Amino acid sequence: MTFRVPRPKPGYDLKSLPLKPAEAFLLSRIDGVLTDRDLSLITGMSHGDTVEALRRLRDLGAILLDGEPSGQPPPRDAARRAAAVDPEKTMPSGSEAAPLGRDALQQMESLPLYDPAELDEPVELASDRKRRILDLYYRLEDLSYYALLGVADQADKKQIKSAYYQLAPEFHPDTYFRKQLGSYKPKIEAIFTRITLAHDTLTSKQRRAEYDAYLEQTHRNRTMAALIEQTPRDIATITTAVDATVRAAFADPRDMGASPGRYSSERVPAEQGASAVSSGAAAPVQPSPAQPPPGGGSPDNGGAPARSAAPASPAAPAPTAKDRRETFARKLTGGLRRTPAGASSTAAAAASGVAATPAAPTAAPRAAAAPTAAPGTAVAQAAVAGASAAPPKTPSGVRSPESIRAVEALKARYENARNEALRSQIARYSDVARAALERNEFASAANAYRIAASLAPEDAELQRASAEVERLAAVALADGYLKQAEYEAQNGRWVEAALSYVKVCNGRPDDAGAHERVAYATLQARESTRRAVEFARRAVELVPTSVEFRLTLALSYAAAGLAKSAAGELERAAELAGNDGRLRGLVAQAREQAKQQGKQV
Repeated sequence: MTFRVPRPKPGYDLKSLPLKPAEAFLLSRIDGVLTDRDLSLITGMSHGDTVEALRRLRDLGAILLDGEPSGQPPPRDAARRAAAVDPEKTMPSGSEAAPLGRDALQQMESLPLYDPAELDEPVELASDRKRRILDLYYRLEDLSYYALLGVADQADKKQIKSAYYQLAPEFHPDTYFRKQLGSYKPKIEAIFTRITLAHDTLTSKQRRAEYDAYLEQTHRNRTMAALIEQTPRDIATITTAVDATVRAAFADPRDMGASPGRYSSERVPAEQGASAVSSGAAAPVQPSPAQPPPGGGSPDNGGAPARSAAPASPAAPAPTAKDRRETFARKLTGGLRRTPAGASSTAAAAASGVAATPAAPTAAPRAAAAPTAAPGTAVAQAAVAGASAAPPKTPSGVRSPESIRAVEALKARYENARNEALRSQIARYSDVARAALERNEFASAANAYRIAASLAPEDAELQRASAEVERLAAVALADGYLKQAEYEAQNGRWVEAALSYVKVCNGRPDDAGAHERVAYATLQARESTRRAVEFARRAVELVPTSVEFRLTLALSYAAAGLAKSAAGELERAAELAGNDGRLRGLVAQAREQAKQQGKQV
């Protein structure tokens, strides 16, 4: 199965895209390094759903897939237009610039990495040539040999040579013979050297195989590092999604019934007496003997309309979604909504989601509101029974027992629903972790286990599994960076080698050899002497009897201008060397290097 690597498309407007939440989450994880399978593991989506979402994002113009031209994004301002590079217009007529491949073109579309003030340097170069030199020079470390020459990964030897001979003359030093180049001269030489190295590497079968393995290892390292580093963001996103899912479920009127909800098997006890309040539905009202039949007539006058009957109140309007949300919020917080003075009971009932029975007008005559009846009649008995059954009024601002029970029931429902949703996510990411572990994809397994463990901090077994897999991922990542660093050191790319060795030390804090290599590569790159001293010291602390480690520390001291410390380490190294001719030769060589570095300092 072939996996594709999506990358963001320059110039797209995220706010204008009609994205679904899952698509927006997927888009936020696309960095041009992760494959579609890596994205599937991160997001928890199936591979088929991930591929379908990527196709939709591509159709919307948000991403590009492998092999698709990126195209020039619309400029955002005049400064961006001035800095944009058009390879077809950067060279004088009769000398076209060679393309730099899809990866290079993608980089060229981004904002320049150089200081615009460098364009103001007075040299014998056209402004467009200056931009091209600066753009390429500051991106040399990010471009593969294939991208630099503008050829495909499967290009044959003939295609590589053709691309080289098309591009090399543009940056050959002889092209600028007797021209005032200033600071552009070393930049042009560096570009030409890298182009030549790319040609020599890709036209050699063995060296090309080694370089392809290096590219594959570099991609694997970046993918693993991205998976591990983004776990905290994934945890926050998943927790927010769980809360949003539960809130949306409770906002659905179908989930506002008296049952705990779809996520729980528990039932609210019937003795709580709060089903009518929590569900928003009123129990049917049984007509009393004093109420007229449905036809509106009186049983005593043959069905003729009763003169003293009160006019029927209009039906209560159905509560809106906003009313249901407000009711749910009040129930969760335990608050009661006070009805403004003059508001009808119908409006209050509609806002709370409870159907109210029509009330008789307050201005009706006393005779109509309370008809007189002889003692002992059915009407009188019903009136007395109704008066005794009426519940006592609760003072304004004081919650009734029924309201308190309803609030507690709703809170229990919400917690049950949230716990069930969390359990579902924990099981989901635990399964993803175990599947990744079976494939020896330790970074993916560590990412999924860390998410699951963060959602279940009380699960000791899950915490132990997460810690163990994270350790395995760190070791695997360190092994990958070691292979990458060794290739970079063999090819004299000391800046990259030093950084790769530092990452090895992150996964192997007790590896003395890796710490010594950081110091050595840093000295060769002539960069931070402080970093060289720090890592060389650590190597000597781990293995104090190593002559080589002490010599590297001595050279680091000398490069930092600490002559006395350098001399002390050389003496200790000589004592440890004893009569070993090879080690004594290394000590003598180190003394000469220390002297030279001391003079330079």
